[in-house]
Amino acid sequence: MFMKRFILFSLFVSFWFSACYEDKGKYSLIDYNDVTLDVVTSLTKKTIILGDTVRIVPKMAWKYPDRDTLAYDYRWEMGLGNVVSTDRNFEYIPASCGQFDVNFYMTDRSTGIEFHDSHTAIEVRSPYKVGWLILAEKDNRTSLSYIRRDSWQDEDKKTHYEWVAYPDVYAMLYPDNPLGTGPLKLENVMTGGEADEVMVVQRTGGSYYLSGMDFTKVMALHEEFPGSAYPTGLDPVEVRNGGWQDFVLSANGEVYWRRNTGSEIQHVTAFIDIPLYFSGTTDGGRITQFFDLDTKDCGAVLMYDEGNNRVVGRLTSFNSNSDSGPVEFVYTPDDPGVVKLTDLTGYKIMHVGDYGDGSGLNIILKEESSGNYYYQNMEIDNWDGFNIFDCTQELFAGSVISDNTVYFRIRPSSYLFMGEGSKLYFYDVNTKSVKLFTDYTSGNIVEILQDANAGEIGVALDDGNFYIYKLSTEVLADANPGEKGLLFHVSGLGRIVDIEWKWGGSYNWAFKRYE
Repeated sequence: MFMKRFILFSLFVSFWFSACYEDKGKYSLIDYNDVTLDVVTSLTKKTIILGDTVRIVPKMAWKYPDRDTLAYDYRWEMGLGNVVSTDRNFEYIPASCGQFDVNFYMTDRSTGIEFHDSHTAIEVRSPYKVGWLILAEKDNRTSLSYIRRDSWQDEDKKTHYEWVAYPDVYAMLYPDNPLGTGPLKLENVMTGGEADEVMVVQRTGGSYYLSGMDFTKVMALHEEFPGSAYPTGLDPVEVRNGGWQDFVLSANGEVYWRRNTGSEIQHVTAFIDIPLYFSGTTDGGRITQFFDLDTKDCGAVLMYDEGNNRVVGRLTSFNSNSDSGPVEFVYTPDDPGVVKLTDLTGYKIMHVGDYGDGSGLNIILKEESSGNYYYQNMEIDNWDGFNIFDCTQELFAGSVISDNTVYFRIRPSSYLFMGEGSKLYFYDVNTKSVKLFTDYTSGNIVEILQDANAGEIGVALDDGNFYIYKLSTEVLADANPGEKGLLFHVSGLGRIVDIEWKWGGSYNWAFKRYE
């Protein structure tokens, strides 16, 4: 059930009312009681969430306040001639999302003079437009939860934030149409500047694209293949959107792809029912993982070919309709002391992440003979191929890690967060220092992710707890960063397997906006 709140809607300017005369000669000498309308700025909010009540409370300043200021009839219209209220104060609960024009009319009963303000647009947004998505297994079924952030300003115009959680939101909305079982991965897919979809990949019950507006099922993944059926042997474990190209990873190590008719156009073209072939080996590759990169910024989907212990990939595009060619790594200079992604013999790859708007990669490797962990940092240029510059490799100073550590590099910063069991650390790649952020004492960290503009991070544990923290120099410098930076916590979400940032559309994604 949607949370109800009364919101004072924003009026961009003070409304100056001017009389509408049928006979200008007759009324030109009338010294009518002019009025100026305003609102309390600190309570103003022009965008509301579906289910909330819009309230416009005029604050009127009269030319002659000693005259009768109550002898007026009021009329509020949404759309031409559609009267929705005849009260002085406007209260309205929109029934759908979108933008609506509101017009206010006042009629002086004694003179018949009508005052009319310029229209104001109300934007009614989905409760689920932008925020955190949490995929979990709960009660032996797939569970999808959602968290959004709301804001308001006090009298001093200071912005305050509050978080609203929708645990198990899909089951709450559609109890008679369950998702399935065996949750695996999430993917946020842009379908327009202000529209998106959520892909839920699961073991049984089908994998589905859900509407970003209300989480209704849009289409099953198998319907995107010829004949509305998976090719023999395809068992989806992950889906990655690459704008003009989409990719599906199968449990048997095969990758399928399609070429879309536009970077934000889904459900038009079908996936090719023949798996991709990655050259350089006799088996064509056995892929077990899509690395979690910002696909748009990096211009590629990088994959781990576990069968041949190497990293491979396919180029992607969001700005042109170019085909998806293979990623060809070119090292400049070609330092023999640096382990290459194309041949990881003797090493195990633990992490691949991106930073700096896709300008660099950071990689964690484990040397199998010594058990040592190494940190690689490299600059990349994906404009023509996939060129790697100034790749460095050093013994990793983060002695707190293991083969089970979960990593995430805060993309516009030098901080690499590491989840080891119940402990969350962060590593400064510049100073080589490691610091404990917090210890949850129970549960295991399964995912770490930043929000739209890296002002916050979300941390998910397999015991159903999800935490949101503020990211700032003040927080990280504190003796207890986790306690200092905690913004929100929700529990009881089930066995969490994945989290994803929901952008709400490509405008937010392109400009890293939280709107």
